[in-house]
Amino acid sequence: MRLTSKISLTLVIVVLVTGVLIGVLCMENTNDALDEYLYETHEVMLNEWARTFVTYYTYNGGSWNGVENLGYIANLQQSGVVLSNLNGRILYHHDVDYIGRQVPQEIFSRGYILRVDNQVIGILYPAALFSDTFMQLEQDFVKSTMGAVAKGVFFTSLFAIIIGMALSIYIVQPVRELTRATKRMAKGNFEEPLPIYSTDEIGDLSRSFNSMAQEIEHGIEMRKQMMADTSHELRTPLTVLASKLEFTLEQNRQLETEDVVVLYDEVIRLKGLVNELQDLSKLEAGHTMLDKTLIKFRDYFDDFNVLLEAEAESRDQHLEVHLEDAPEYCYADPKRLKQIILNLVNNAFRYTPQGGTITIVAKQEDNNFLFSVQDTGMGIAPEDVDKIFDRFYRTDRSRDRESGGSGLGLAITKALVEAHGGWIKVSSKLNEGTTFTVMLPGWDDTVG
Repeated sequence: MRLTSKISLTLVIVVLVTGVLIGVLCMENTNDALDEYLYETHEVMLNEWARTFVTYYTYNGGSWNGVENLGYIANLQQSGVVLSNLNGRILYHHDVDYIGRQVPQEIFSRGYILRVDNQVIGILYPAALFSDTFMQLEQDFVKSTMGAVAKGVFFTSLFAIIIGMALSIYIVQPVRELTRATKRMAKGNFEEPLPIYSTDEIGDLSRSFNSMAQEIEHGIEMRKQMMADTSHELRTPLTVLASKLEFTLEQNRQLETEDVVVLYDEVIRLKGLVNELQDLSKLEAGHTMLDKTLIKFRDYFDDFNVLLEAEAESRDQHLEVHLEDAPEYCYADPKRLKQIILNLVNNAFRYTPQGGTITIVAKQEDNNFLFSVQDTGMGIAPEDVDKIFDRFYRTDRSRDRESGGSGLGLAITKALVEAHGGWIKVSSKLNEGTTFTVMLPGWDDTVG
């Protein structure tokens, strides 16, 4: 069944059930109101003759014997009252043909209770209840009431169907659009966005779907680009290896030591690229487990700072380290933290000219550990800043292949930082330099 039909059918069923309940309640209330009207109409008469009947019962020794003749004694023939016992058998009626008969079930509960010393002795009724004319009028009234209720239910149901159809079309239209959009997406078409009909949950669903489609399209493009970049990166060392080996075979000569060194360098380069790709894939898939612990940062950094100073000296660059404001401890995976620091510092080495300065700063901000690497290199163009952490992303000025690196270092660094629950930011100006800042949450934030 279509959703439109389900909504309409649900509304009709709800209206019908509600109509039936309202009809039953109306009938009950109508009968109660009619009984109350009858009682109030005959209240004075019933109260007056109730005293007469109670007096008769009392003076007759607590018996109704002979009560059928009371009309002649007390002039009750035109009183318009009827007396029955507790079982509903008529004891007095101005029409003697009714005496001994049973009070109709629909009238039995409408009587006036007679009591003596809190003991029920009989039931008194208005004689009008026993009139065929009255019963016919009552039935006509009930039929009229039921007809009015039925008409109300019918027209309300019809109105519910119309409103339900319009409402269901209004609700279902975005769902139909969503279905068509998913079919387009299944065929690889992500360009046509889903129209936004409202600001309610349906609108939120449409906006979420459009965002999801954009993310999927972006992911597909990134995957295609990654495959192209990976193929391109792998092609160079493979081409060098194949060409060198092919030339050697054609010349039918043995490899010289210099040739083996060249081939080995390319193998190492190829192996390093594959390892970095594996690391990045595991990080992005969430399969890399971190062994986080409290690290005494100054002692930890001193262990490999010597290597950084030696690298800066070999490149004729200046290395400045400021750890005065660094926290005594930071909370991280020691192996991965070293990888983060070395990736950022080596990136600064590569893109800083001779005589340039690389500045390393560590400090505590609130309960967080902040680490930044600033260089005085060539900088990054504004249009490249947002893409600097993409896999294999290069620009002619800031990430040229000739300056070294696989093009994966910053992507791996970002993934490692985020795996720690932190963030990494970059700010840069062309021909002035670049600053990378890393934030790692402290112990309390992580545990809490």
